[in-house]
Amino acid sequence: MARMTPIGLKNRAIARYEAETGRKWRDLGERKRKAWLARTEPLIRAELGIAQDAEWRDGAWHAPNQLDLLNLADTTEEVA
Repeated sequence: MARMTPIGLKNRAIARYEAETGRKWRDLGERKRKAWLARTEPLIRAELGIAQDAEWRDGAWHAPNQLDLLNLADTTEEVA
């Protein structure tokens, strides 16, 4: 399976809405869209094994506040 991005999660939630309700996403009001996404995204994350608190950064899911040591090594620091 291809990597699931945040946009992919949203698209999957939209597809699920249309499949479950038989209605078009575009016909749903903004408030109801937000409510559906808030209820559905955690379920989809659980199904895919993506932690609920994971953050999308640099093309991958990361634990919150996780530092990428390779990015730290790339910084140049002048030593006096």
